Amino acid sequence: MKKYLIIMIIASLFACQTKSDKEKAAEKLKVSMYYLHQKKGCKTCKEIAKISKSIADKVFQKEIKEGTFAFYDLDINQSVNDSMAKRFECKWAGLYILSFANGKEVVEDLTDVAFMYALDKPDTLTQIIKSSITKNL
Repeated sequence: MKKYLIIMIIASLFACQTKSDKEKAAEKLKVSMYYLHQKKGCKTCKEIAKISKSIADKVFQKEIKEGTFAFYDLDINQSVNDSMAKRFECKWAGLYILSFANGKEVVEDLTDVAFMYALDKPDTLTQIIKSSITKNL
């Protein structure tokens, strides 16, 4: 009976130490890209959305599957996305790269760059975004 009790106590200690799937996924995640926008976007906003989604889908597909990279396209008109809009202080549209280094979150705001290059130099914007993500993976 004592052996059984000891085994149960030890088993319960190990059970308490297991991490949830969400916690495990968060530990793997190194970089996230957030594109925040209004439902009705201008021509430039739509191009930024197209470029950022294309980069995520085509360039970082492997990292998405591995769980080291995530892409979020968020309509800030939806109340479910209010917290992210406030977090980034985004009122209209924004492009942000979040990385995690030494237990700290680092935010790189690419909004100005995205609006500068999206229509006239999309290849330049693509390279800037890819570089920002790659350096943090």
